[in-house]
Parts: sequence; C-alpha cells; structure tokens
Amino acid sequence: MVSEIVILGSASVEGPVTAEALDGFLARHADSSMFLRSNLRRGGLVDGDDPFQGLYAVALASDGIAGVATHYWNGMVALQAPDNAAALAVAVVGASGRPVKGFMGPRAQVVAARTALGLDERAARLDSNERLFALDLAEIQVPDPLNRGLVTCRPPQESEMNLMIEWRIAYAIVQLGDRDTPALRRQAKEDIARFCAENNNWVLLREDRPVAYAAFNATLPDMVQIGGVWTPPLLRGNGFARYCVAGALLEAREKGVARAVLFTGRSNWPSVRAYETLGFVDVGDYSLVLFEQENS
Repeated sequence: MVSEIVILGSASVEGPVTAEALDGFLARHADSSMFLRSNLRRGGLVDGDDPFQGLYAVALASDGIAGVATHYWNGMVALQAPDNAAALAVAVVGASGRPVKGFMGPRAQVVAARTALGLDERAARLDSNERLFALDLAEIQVPDPLNRGLVTCRPPQESEMNLMIEWRIAYAIVQLGDRDTPALRRQAKEDIARFCAENNNWVLLREDRPVAYAAFNATLPDMVQIGGVWTPPLLRGNGFARYCVAGALLEAREKGVARAVLFTGRSNWPSVRAYETLGFVDVGDYSLVLFEQENS
C-alpha cells in the first residue's frame, strides 16, 4: 500500500529518495524501464530543460519504492508504476507545469495515466501497443552473411551524415507519424549528431553501399535498447535490418553489454520474425503515445 507520493528534482537533488534507490527499483523491471534508467543515469534527479532531465513523482510504500512517473524536458511522461500509474501521472504533471506531449511505458500504465489526465480524446499521431522483446547477448544468433563478411556493420562516417539524417527523417514520418517540418529536420540532425558522438549508431554496408541503419536509443553499461531501425523501402526483404541490428549488438557485447531490448508493432510480422531469428523473445508489451502538436 502506498503511503505517500514525493516529488523529486524541483529544487535540488536532495530528497527522501536517491537516484541509486530509484534505479534499484527500476532494475527490477529492467526490460520495460530502459528510457527511465538511461535518462536517470544521464540527467540525474534534476528537473531542467536540458536533454534527459525531468521531474520525478515517486510512490513510497512501507517496503520501499512502489512506482515512478517522470515528466521530461521534452513533455513526455514515462511510467514504471505497476499499481499506481494514474495517481503518479496526475501528481507529476500537476507539479511540473509542462505540457504533456506523450506517454511511454507498459501499455496498461500508459492507458491509465492518459485517462487520469483527461487526455483520452486528445488527437494522437501515434498510439501504439507494441511487443517488447529481450535477448541475452550470449545467445545471439549471428546471421550467416555477417559471419561470412558478405555484409559489414560499422558506425557511420562523416561523408554519410546527410544520408543518415534523411533516413532518420523518413523513420520519424513512417514509424512515428511525424510530418516533414523544419523542426523535425533540426531534431533529426541533432539526434544523428548525438548518436555518432556517443558511438550509438551503426550502418550496414553491402559492397560498400549503406543499406540499413540501427541505433541505441537508451543505454546502460550492461544493457541497451535498440531503436530507429531503418531500411529504405526499395532495399527491404533482404534481411539488412536484421544484419545491422546483429552487428550493432555484437560490438556492444564486446564492450561488456549483456542484454538488449526493443519493441515493435504487433502486426509488424517481418520485424517480429527478424528479431526472433536473432534470438529475441517476447517479454511483455510497451506503448508510445505521441500527441499531435500545434505549430510543429
């Protein structure tokens, strides 16, 4: 039973809950908490306008932390609150003063939070109920073309940046329901620059030609989350996305990463089959809600 909800990050990093304790709670729900854990590691318990920062509402019970909702710098509300998502969402949004631009977390929690905030009727460009997959990297099934060197996977080079940005824009439009606007183009350029600076994205080459792309959109020393996977439409059906994801994960494994997660649409059977072929197994669900934005 929850005894109280505390708000963290509004004035200082001091408070009744430490970042370490919060990460310990999230680690018990590790597969569906990668955005929360990665952002906490990068931004700390600090509410601000810098990337990865946010205001945290934490539910405390007699035996410790029972749930968390975070309202981030970019307006997204992230949830890991199996029993109290609605109350935590109301608390954190009420305290933050930010507009709500979307939700992310396990599907039932996202639905409960959206309803509690009275946003069920608000138009969304994306309202997904996706399958969450996980893989212990010791068990990855490496595709034969990658083993034989018929394709290679490496970080993008400077000469490929414009192509990577265009692919990022295409991904946002097709997969996230975005529109081709100056704001999207700026964001795509910033995303690719950050991924490259942190060595968190990869391009697959066939005969020295880029044919697919993958990135890690959340990272921890021992765990990564794959996102932004893209193959141009005319090159699909050749296994390139699967090879690119495998190549990225093999490099991560060499650096000590032990586990990877990703989520994909329930009806996206080509992607589901591709990931299962690599050894990924279904471990639950995940949901993204992205609202239509004015003046975007």
